[in-house]
Amino acid sequence: MLTNGTPISKICDFTELSPRDIYGKIDFIYEQVVDFTARRENMFEGVDWQSVGRRFSSDSQTLHLNWPNKKTRAQIAVQHLCTAHCNSGYIMAAHLALDPEVHLPNIEAEMVKNGDFDLPRAFRDQARVWSQSEFKEYIDKITQGVAIHPLEAPDMDEDLQLPHKGALLRQDILQASHAFYIRKCLGKGNERFVFVLDGDSGLALSFVSAFAPWTRDGRADVIVVAFDKHKSNDQRNILVAEGKADLELATGISRSLWNMIPTKYANAIIDKETEGLIRDLPPGVPFEWPFHTKAEPHRRIRILRDRPEMAIDRRARLMRLATLRSVDQYFHKVRSNIRFAARPGHTPSNNGRAWDRHYLYNPETMWKIIEIYRFTHNWMGTHKTKETPAMKLGLAKGRIYAKDLFA
Repeated sequence: MLTNGTPISKICDFTELSPRDIYGKIDFIYEQVVDFTARRENMFEGVDWQSVGRRFSSDSQTLHLNWPNKKTRAQIAVQHLCTAHCNSGYIMAAHLALDPEVHLPNIEAEMVKNGDFDLPRAFRDQARVWSQSEFKEYIDKITQGVAIHPLEAPDMDEDLQLPHKGALLRQDILQASHAFYIRKCLGKGNERFVFVLDGDSGLALSFVSAFAPWTRDGRADVIVVAFDKHKSNDQRNILVAEGKADLELATGISRSLWNMIPTKYANAIIDKETEGLIRDLPPGVPFEWPFHTKAEPHRRIRILRDRPEMAIDRRARLMRLATLRSVDQYFHKVRSNIRFAARPGHTPSNNGRAWDRHYLYNPETMWKIIEIYRFTHNWMGTHKTKETPAMKLGLAKGRIYAKDLFA
């Protein structure tokens, strides 16, 4: 139910269990999942990346926690950063910008004691997390336009702070630690990897830093992709039609014939056309992909640490393969299958507040459910799944069932 769109309140109704029992079961499932993945993901060093694919895509999405104060009813944005193996769809890591173990008042006291507030943030002892005062300032800023009638929340607690336990991580810390974790997963062999990243500059810097020795030795290519995420469905369809027309004009092959060409040869033709388009493009300059796709309209591609000595055919192939489709498909599944991950709704009657009764209040619960969902995606699949991402990587011989997890 957790991973199929059922809110926790409805799970209580269906199972006739109390909320405390439901949260206890979430804790148990999470512990089983962590134990299982810790053992199995130690097998990454045995994966033949040369055969299963050496390309990864990284992006982040914004999830929300409810602010547990009826007077405020704000939502706290939490970044969910993931890296997916492009060929298999395996989610290598899914990290939230949360530390559920720390306590904000304790962090504030430590920062005051150590004089952290007198230092630039990079030199603080507690540079990793937000302080309580900084968090309160953020809440005041995002709720300054929200007016609540005194009778609407007569019993509100002025001192109630979210999280009760836990703190938000700094985004740059999240991105850097995520990149170094990915390097740890891949660091046993000498394969050549490709990392396709969202256009966030901090994410790009993190991967360039983590994989600096690899990029210097030609073992890694880091590519940044940006595209127009705000096109309507009709606008996307128009762009796809224009892209197909441009491809037909460039190659002289009609659309009807394109559908008859095997994918391998079609990709070779596209790469050849791309070579002509990028031949005079200086290294490191963004390339506007002319053959639009519905998922990524107006795609702009930039190879970081691009090298003049890179072969033109390899550069063209990288341009075609530079897509975030694998990780974005996972994000779509998270939004669709986890109730609290749905986008916040605004209505004329809610006074401009984006508050949802099915969203979570406890950062630790969000952390656990996100990891549980990553496990079901990688190892269990659905009843229609014939081959899970873990099977495609060679980490499992078959689907994992609940009886295997809880035995």
